Amino acid sequence: MKKILFAISSLGLGHATRTLSIINDLKEDNFITIVSYGNALNFLEREFSEGNNIEFISMEDYPKFGRGKGGAVYSNLVIDSIKTNFLIKKEENYIKTIENEYDFIFSDGRYGFNSKKIPSFLLSHQISLILPKYLSFFQPLIDWSNYRHIKKFDKLFIPDFAQEKDSLAGKLSHTKSLKYLNHEFVGILSSYKKDDLKCDIDYLFIISGYLNDSKDSFVSKLIEESKLLDGKKVFILGDMTSSEIKRIDEFNIKIYPSVTGKLKNELFNRSRVIVSRSGYTTIMDLVELDKNAILFPTPNQEEQEYLARSNKLNEHFVIEGNKEEINLKSLTEKIYKTKNIINNKKTSDSLRKIRRNIDKYIKKNFFSIVIPAHNEEDFLEDTMRNLYKLNYSKENFEIILVENGSCDRTYKIALKCKEYISNLKVYQSETGVSIAKNLGKELVSKRSDWTIFLDADSIIDPPFLKELNNYLNKNEDKGFMVGTCSILPSDNNSFYSKLWFKIYDICHFVSNTSYSVQIAKTNFSKSVDYDEELHYSEDLKFIKDMKKYGDFFFFKTKDVYTSTRRFQKYGYLTLTCLWILQSILPKKLKTNKKYKVVRNL
Repeated sequence: MKKILFAISSLGLGHATRTLSIINDLKEDNFITIVSYGNALNFLEREFSEGNNIEFISMEDYPKFGRGKGGAVYSNLVIDSIKTNFLIKKEENYIKTIENEYDFIFSDGRYGFNSKKIPSFLLSHQISLILPKYLSFFQPLIDWSNYRHIKKFDKLFIPDFAQEKDSLAGKLSHTKSLKYLNHEFVGILSSYKKDDLKCDIDYLFIISGYLNDSKDSFVSKLIEESKLLDGKKVFILGDMTSSEIKRIDEFNIKIYPSVTGKLKNELFNRSRVIVSRSGYTTIMDLVELDKNAILFPTPNQEEQEYLARSNKLNEHFVIEGNKEEINLKSLTEKIYKTKNIINNKKTSDSLRKIRRNIDKYIKKNFFSIVIPAHNEEDFLEDTMRNLYKLNYSKENFEIILVENGSCDRTYKIALKCKEYISNLKVYQSETGVSIAKNLGKELVSKRSDWTIFLDADSIIDPPFLKELNNYLNKNEDKGFMVGTCSILPSDNNSFYSKLWFKIYDICHFVSNTSYSVQIAKTNFSKSVDYDEELHYSEDLKFIKDMKKYGDFFFFKTKDVYTSTRRFQKYGYLTLTCLWILQSILPKKLKTNKKYKVVRNL
């Protein structure tokens, strides 16, 4: 069972309702932590009250932009922008403390919920944000800031149609910056399912997303106007703090503070006409169930006003921008001039796209860690103890240790480690690092996807395999065949040693070489041998031969350390010059040359 962190915006219930379908699709075989706030969190808690695999966390959300009236709108905009950036940073810091507990993160509208260590997905149609005219000068800056936040996620899911002519969100989701973002248009997402029910509710009023300073007066006007309409009227106010259902029987009106689950789906299906705000989630719901609607943009909500002005939506829904003088009877007459949006791609298709992408990113590669060990009694136990602590399922990696010609306790230590490391296999070979590596790679499991050749004096921290798995999945289409990773000094953390190791990382990145760690695609590495006539620089030739089949990669990490014993004995500058010389020597000058082994300082 995988653990998923779901972060959901509480700026209106739309984010919560549209993610219901995704959560329902994932919750049966996963454990889900939902992070939200206020009304949205209350709604989600009620919706999943019977779930055993779901827990909830309340975390303050961003302020609603557009608060206040007159001059207060301007000052609130500045204050809210500063607060939003502060809260995003707070979210990012929170993620760093818990990211290793989860398999992936899914965020709807909360930009701080992303991680470099585990797959992170964002659901959003707001690639470009609509600003008021008086702020249009800042549009490039705001779009750049929005792009910068989105870029941190591994994949962007856009709940809209890929063809701009079919788009519901218009220029909100179809922007030039998309070519720089890893994205996919998944289609509409709705929490509603179409049922074959009699349409015996003439008007369903859904008033869940309005700003508090305009909501009460607007609801009062709608109730008064609804009294002039014939038929049955039902109101849903989106108030999760109350459970009192009211009736105005003489006008055939029923008022729910909120509804969830089956009742919510039933009321929507039974309705002839929906009266609601022009929120994007509401529009997707209407398309999902092919419903007629009268839509009112929320005051000071630029996105809703933009959507209301959209020619496409005006063809299909009655849009009313004047909320001071509402005439529902007149608006109802216009409904017969509209036509439903016909689209065969529904939520079920969108869910399949999302699931397919998630599965690609979270698949568990099988890793084989091959360790050649020669006279490593001083380091081997520490290396093995850290491998035992790896935060990766034991079923998805193996450790193959090949002791080669040791005259100390290396083999005995390896057998002792085998007693508590269930996925460790120990073998022996003739002396020679290349001989040991070749034997190791031939003995890897048939399930193996990637083989990691690790020096016996190198230490891996617990998150390494999880992070490497995420990196390889994310770059699956790039044709990677062999690579290495950044490495830190393990037993000398002076500024001087760190500087040298940083230089080595840069050199290996530029030159496509490595030391201590080589990571190779298993099915190809089995046909590429380490040259057994070489006792040093064998990794350079192996990487060169592997690159004939694909590309080299350099994985940045802070989870791999190696001993500095050689540097302490010979000095950093001397050893660096020696390595450079060894790398450029022709093979005939290196063949069967003895490697200077350093085991004790």
